[in-house]
Amino acid sequence: VKFEGGKLSSSIGGLIHLRFLSLYKAGVSHLPSTMRNLKLLLYLNLNVAIHEPVHVPNVLKEMLELRNLFLPWLMHDKTKLDLGDLVNLEHLWCFSTQHSSVTDLLRMTKLRYLSVSLSERCTFETLSSSLRELRNLETLHFISTSKTIMDDYVGKFDLDFVHLKELGLTVRMSKIPDQHQFPPHLEHIYLFYCRMEEDPMPILERLLHLKSVKLRYDTFVGRRMVCSKGGFPQLRALEIYKQSELEEWIVEEGS
Repeated sequence: VKFEGGKLSSSIGGLIHLRFLSLYKAGVSHLPSTMRNLKLLLYLNLNVAIHEPVHVPNVLKEMLELRNLFLPWLMHDKTKLDLGDLVNLEHLWCFSTQHSSVTDLLRMTKLRYLSVSLSERCTFETLSSSLRELRNLETLHFISTSKTIMDDYVGKFDLDFVHLKELGLTVRMSKIPDQHQFPPHLEHIYLFYCRMEEDPMPILERLLHLKSVKLRYDTFVGRRMVCSKGGFPQLRALEIYKQSELEEWIVEEGS
């Protein structure tokens, strides 16, 4: 639905026993501060369907029972959200290093799903140390809207999460990280908008547990890609979509 003036009514704060609230694809750009009264929420989806920044008051910190939180893709520049007390979160979508401190992640040890929107102001050291505590992660996505090449994040980052099965990288990087930097039991990898200049296949095909690979939107900007003999021993699905520079794809017998 579309809300008049893009504002969610402040009367929402009266629904104090509410457990589930989804504004997915709703036309709302302003959330009321009365939402702080919704202290029993288990699920909150703020992934609204507008192309303008959303005003989110700093009230989520009081929803201590939250298990699932989906934040807006775009928030006002001055938005600051304290999320460090949400220790019961299991699923956190679009955590922004611009609008929240990465140290808030330190206590979210129950997280199984996390997507992080990266900003240039977040240092590699801080991000690395904060994520290191999340030993139960099964799915991790990095998203960067910046055109800056993010080799500092991914090229030096050891993603050695024992339980991680799915990894998504929507970041600019000149080449894919080395084989040993990936989680040992990774099953699914998604690479979007990376604009890698080196063929990622020689690394990807050595990840022995991979079952699916998606390469979308100029992940690789070279002309020639090679899948060699013996690579991808467990692969079931491969998607290559909108690779505008690709001219030649060689699949050797036995790949």
